[in-house]
Amino acid sequence: MTDINKIFIRNAVESEQDIIRAIVEEAYEEYARTMSDSMREEYNRRLVTTIGIKESVERIVAESGGNIVGCVLLYHSTSSASERVVRNPGWAELRLLAVHPSTRGHGVGALLVQECIRRAQVNGERAIGLHTKDEMHSAVRLYERLGFTRFQDLDFSPASGVLLKGYCYNLDNR
Repeated sequence: MTDINKIFIRNAVESEQDIIRAIVEEAYEEYARTMSDSMREEYNRRLVTTIGIKESVERIVAESGGNIVGCVLLYHSTSSASERVVRNPGWAELRLLAVHPSTRGHGVGALLVQECIRRAQVNGERAIGLHTKDEMHSAVRLYERLGFTRFQDLDFSPASGVLLKGYCYNLDNR
């Protein structure tokens, strides 16, 4: 069991890349299982590509008991990363929030998102945007509980029959 008081949020180091990839793949596997083989292959390719981007992104991890139990990517508005989707001026982008299935429900995801909010504020961002799918029920609940609101202007469809819904956290009034 993970004790929320013993979770440390920090920057990832390069040698942890394989661990981060494994956590993301395990965390997103439940969604990939519902896809056709070709769609699942493309989905996994995009996950691996996004995880592998090295420039202009903050890789943030949650550590408990010496193990990484969660991770997230934060792109600031000045990031030039090609995989960045949210391109509104002054908006950061939160991507690939993942918590290892064995540690879900203990506040790890909330701590990672709150750290992204803190870092975006320090960086002078106006907002944070993100995308999620309706099937990601726990992620939607988490984002809404933390103050993210639906922002339909960010919605997009990366493949036929797939809608990624946009959410925004306004930092201007915080």
